[in-house]
Amino acid sequence: MGTYKYCVLIILIVSVNILTVYCKTFNSIQKLTALAEMEDKLFKDFEVFLQRSDKREEIVPEAVIRFYNERKADARLDSCLNMAHPIRAFYIIHRIYKDWSTVINSLNGNKTIAYQPMVSDFLTKYQSTLTKLGFWPTFDDVSGLADNILRLWSVYDLDIKDIMNGEVASEGTRPLKKTEVETIAHTANLVQMDYYHLSLLSELLNRTEDQHEKEEYQKRMNKAYYTAKTRRMSVLWVPALAYTDFKKYNERRIVLREANKTSISQNDIYTLFIQPSDFEKLCCKPLKTKREESKLSCYLKETALPFYFAKEEVVHYEPRISVFYDVISDDDIRYLKRVATKTLHDSAVGVGHVGRVRVSLTSWVPDQAHPKVSKRLARRIANIVNLDTTFKSRASPVEHWQVVSYSTGGYFNEHLDPNLETNQYIWEATEESQKYLKPYGKFQGHRIATWMLYLSDVKAGGETVFPLLKARIPVVKGAAAFWYNLLPSGNVDGRTRHGGCPVLLGSKWVSNKWIHESGQEFKRPCGKTVDSEDVYPDKYLPQHNAQFY
Repeated sequence: MGTYKYCVLIILIVSVNILTVYCKTFNSIQKLTALAEMEDKLFKDFEVFLQRSDKREEIVPEAVIRFYNERKADARLDSCLNMAHPIRAFYIIHRIYKDWSTVINSLNGNKTIAYQPMVSDFLTKYQSTLTKLGFWPTFDDVSGLADNILRLWSVYDLDIKDIMNGEVASEGTRPLKKTEVETIAHTANLVQMDYYHLSLLSELLNRTEDQHEKEEYQKRMNKAYYTAKTRRMSVLWVPALAYTDFKKYNERRIVLREANKTSISQNDIYTLFIQPSDFEKLCCKPLKTKREESKLSCYLKETALPFYFAKEEVVHYEPRISVFYDVISDDDIRYLKRVATKTLHDSAVGVGHVGRVRVSLTSWVPDQAHPKVSKRLARRIANIVNLDTTFKSRASPVEHWQVVSYSTGGYFNEHLDPNLETNQYIWEATEESQKYLKPYGKFQGHRIATWMLYLSDVKAGGETVFPLLKARIPVVKGAAAFWYNLLPSGNVDGRTRHGGCPVLLGSKWVSNKWIHESGQEFKRPCGKTVDSEDVYPDKYLPQHNAQFY
């Protein structure tokens, strides 16, 4: 008995140490997959444990048996471990975080149960599995996956019944359980997505037969509706004004009367719906007219090498945004992904902010650390776009390779590539203003152009879109998008504001090579006027019916 007591004590101590280590997993397809595989293996050990416990007539809590039956039923409905499906990724991580914790607490909570040989043996295996894995999901990871579902629902206008039934873009998994829907609703409330919060509560209300639950959901809907309505009305922010201005007093009275409804209809919920932005509309479908699309073409573009023609598709003129196909080999793609995977971390915006604006993982691959691949790819870019792409130790015309991984639900909201917070125009830079930058980053100037390589295909979603131009670039493995961020005058071109649409199914990998002003003085001369546009040489071979179109 003393040996079993010692084992359980060690388990409890190590469990506390592991679970207090924070590790964000929800935006890493690699970690999500590792957790799903671990949980599947752990459940097989769990089955063996229950069989042996039954033979030895050991005491097993009701909650543990109930979990086993539910988990077995889940496996019959969906045994796939592909975490590229947003619903599956959510419910598996939700189960690991919540249900498995309940099982372990039930076994550990009673000394009589915990000291039994088979129970102690399973707890040891459980702890060994956690130790080998090295990380464990937190509540923030569960909320992050719930937030991904809400984002996909919002951007792609998914049907709530499909979501409840586990179906996204015609690919299904098992239906969501009540507790899982509750978690998504809670997340919607936290991020103030009121329409989606109330829609989920309404769906839960309609699906339950229990009268007590119906009353509880109705109360929660009333409270949520009141909060949503009053939060949006500025007249309630300064109540004192309502008593000195009759018009404001009347507005306040109308708002409060509307917010205090006791029966919330679907029409009431729809009043909280926020119309999609141009970015979201463009993610759903192309917005260019047939007439506009008819002016776009594919070409074989002359390059610096007389025997090499680049396959170019122009997706917008003025400013020119192009896609070049077959510009990176599968071997180089595998190399970049393999090297980047070792140092992936949460993506930041600007000077290091991490949040809902950008949901992905980022890694920087130094040119000098991988000279063979870097030089080959840099030369190819230079040959195609005629810009200096050679990395230098000071005033480098390019940055290191940025590799970005987006799991399902990952995206990057609208933004401009020039970093106005940290970079200066090259003519404004001084030794004093540049002293905090790394040597290669000094006197670079702004990001004059962007070259974005697509390192994977995506089942659905993930397009790069330019809302002001109604331009849309689908994800095609081996292709690269190119555009200038600065006008020929040197000013930032606001028309190139763009974003990465949420990945609906699958995962997306891209690599950015940002080209700076330094070294481009004779490659891309300044415009004669502030309003000058780039002039492109008419040296193209038309390929309207090309195979890559």
